[in-house]
Order: sequence, then C-alpha cells, then structure tokens
Amino acid sequence: MKALLLMDLQNDFGNFGALEIKETTKMLAIAKELMAAASFDCIIATQYAHPADHKSFAANHFFRYPNQIVAIEGIEQRLWPIHCVEGSFGAAFMNALDESQLDKIIYRTIDTTRPSYSCFNTKNSSEAKLTHYLQQQNIKEVFFLGVNTEYGITDSALDAQQLGFKTFLVEDACLAANLDTEDDGQKAILKLQEAGIVLLNSQELIK
Repeated sequence: MKALLLMDLQNDFGNFGALEIKETTKMLAIAKELMAAASFDCIIATQYAHPADHKSFAANHFFRYPNQIVAIEGIEQRLWPIHCVEGSFGAAFMNALDESQLDKIIYRTIDTTRPSYSCFNTKNSSEAKLTHYLQQQNIKEVFFLGVNTEYGITDSALDAQQLGFKTFLVEDACLAANLDTEDDGQKAILKLQEAGIVLLNSQELIK
C-alpha cells in the first residue's frame, strides 16, 4: 500500500508568495499528473497554519530581519518572513491543487515558540495523527514531493523512514528554498540518499 504526500503546496510558497519558490508551476503539473495517473492508495496533503504571533517570524522581534539566526528559548532558529498564517490567503492551497482528490489533509498548526518542519512531529497532535492514519490505512511506502526540500521534506522523510515506512523522494517534484547557498537542496537530497531514502523520477511512477 502506497501513499503520496504533498508537502505544503500553499500560496505563500508559490508565485508572488511571501516565501516564493521558483518553478512551483512545473512542480504542481507533476503533482497533478501523479495524482491522476499513478496508483497510490491514498493522497495526503500537509498544510501549515501558523499563528500570527509565531516567534520564528522576524516581524515579531525588534530590529530583526528574515534569515537571521537567533536564539529563541535557548535554541538557535532561523527567522522567517510572515507566511502561511492560519486563515490567510497565503496559507490556502495553490489553486492548481484539486482538493477533491485528497484523501487526507494534515493541518500543521504549531505552537508559537518554534518551527516544526516534520509532518511526523509527535509534539503536535494534528501531525501525530498522520502516523496513526498511515498505519490505519496499512500504508507501507510513502512518496514525498513539494516544498521545501531542505526543511519540511528532509525532516519528514527521515522521520517516515525511522517510523518504519519505506520512503521515496520524487526528486523532480521537490523544490528547495536555497536560502544559504544555491545547492542547499542538492545537499539535502544527498543527505537523504545517504540515509537510504530512494530517489526516483516522477515518470517512473506513471503507468
């Protein structure tokens, strides 16, 4: 049994969004093709819903700006532009994503103190439900695509593997923010490959 996990296909990561990532239109086309043509037993989308006062937002700190690394409650964290705020247009799914094809939406509402990149983060009750849902559906294999390769996708894929799921990365449908260097995404993919996660091209899944 196989599940396709669509990671954070939300307006703020798309064209003209607060955290715009290049080539989301191309990535969405691949996602739609897989949803229509590949034989997945369930299709799941994750959706961030940040509180507006989240401490990872640079605007919630005096004299701070996005991409600074600061200590919050003793933990070093990157500061972000305000994005994917609960109930906002930016938090909504991109228009090209047909929600009627989704079997499950995992709402990633998180506490105000720290970001949570993995959709398997058991400190969050909504995310913990993902593990239960996959087990309930007898899912053995999970396939990831979406954004951001070096954050949510990497952490989620590693957690999926640790939880016992055979884990795959649809490499041509994963996009990186590349905030530090132009090859952040490639470094993340190499890390996943070294951890034993299987890389594949979307065309390998279409029959």
